[in-house]
Amino acid sequence: MALPSTDTSRLDNTLAVIRTLRDQGSVARIDLGALNGISSATVTSISAELLQQGLITERPPETPRPTGRGRPKTLIELDPNAACVVCIKLSINEIQLVVGDFSGQVRHSEHHAVPTLTLSADDLEALLEEKISTVCAQQLKGFQRLAGICLAVQGVVSSQSGTIIWSPALSFRNAPISTRLAERFHCSVLLENDANCIASVLAAQPAYADCPNLVVIMLGYGIGMSVLINGVPFLGANGSAAEFGHSKYQPDGALCACGRRGCIEAYTSDYALYRAAADHLALPSGDSAHPSEQQMQALTQLALKGDPTAQRIYAEAGRALGFGIANVLALFNPDLVLITGSGVRGFDAMQAAMHTAIDDALVAELMGTTRIEHCAWDRDMTCMGGITMALNATDAQTLLDSQTAREA
Repeated sequence: MALPSTDTSRLDNTLAVIRTLRDQGSVARIDLGALNGISSATVTSISAELLQQGLITERPPETPRPTGRGRPKTLIELDPNAACVVCIKLSINEIQLVVGDFSGQVRHSEHHAVPTLTLSADDLEALLEEKISTVCAQQLKGFQRLAGICLAVQGVVSSQSGTIIWSPALSFRNAPISTRLAERFHCSVLLENDANCIASVLAAQPAYADCPNLVVIMLGYGIGMSVLINGVPFLGANGSAAEFGHSKYQPDGALCACGRRGCIEAYTSDYALYRAAADHLALPSGDSAHPSEQQMQALTQLALKGDPTAQRIYAEAGRALGFGIANVLALFNPDLVLITGSGVRGFDAMQAAMHTAIDDALVAELMGTTRIEHCAWDRDMTCMGGITMALNATDAQTLLDSQTAREA
């Protein structure tokens, strides 16, 4: 929207209206005002502009009230085809591409098996360009514009510079990736840590609305964490903050995928659990360095059914996790620590040792009122978070583009 640089409140109000519609779907104008603390006149003016620009649509009025009193409310909603974003999740030997519409819903998803560890930085850039180009050609018909791209990566990334610093999915380090993609596709490109994408989805859920200071720990092939302070992700100087999995549990201990020893990840991740079990238990065949879900389910079931070796391995994982959480509680004093990710399949086998370790590490005063909970991993929230983050980052540009197109 072509707004004077001094009219920031108007832009802020417009963005608030768009994001409320994205979060809640169809809403009446009067309710938008109440939800955002905006006058009815301002909401009416903003919605008129958004209608003209093709960013929202009106739904038929609600059913008339039985009393016949008062006009039924007319609901407005985002036009899902006004813009779209593409989110790419990069993980070990796989990339997933998802198209999200302007309302934040997934319109297309595809997976590709890729030997990521064999790629150079140039190979990865070329591959991403190829896959995004194909998705754009095949799936973006009907959308008014491609607003942005989000690349969600396991590991350490710098969102500010668009650089993948280190990822267990890749054999190279310190590769700038965003600039080339932005130039190729003429849109904003966000580079995000996958745990931050997941945390953004969870933080928006009503169940956690009272937890502005939220820590999300993701268990899976690796161990990730996102720290939200007053609702804002804490990234650190170069984006490497909150690397929980690579904080130390035992100096000179088990080997971690990062190349160092004794990290929490070296005891609690899927590859660490399977590595500790492979020589002692009969497990499904496969790549022991990158265990499949079938392999991990088999190991988890052994622990849950009482196999002493499997129970010992999961107890050690829970102990490492617990001492790590104790450090998080002492450093950040969050409202809630929420544990999720595919690795929560084994949480029941870990949690007793985890809680014992926390109690051993902390006096009660440092534990405070912080809650520790786990969240089922019944859907992969990475791309959903990437879609929302990309849309929120590009809404202002979408407003400007739509205003320019209307005036052309």
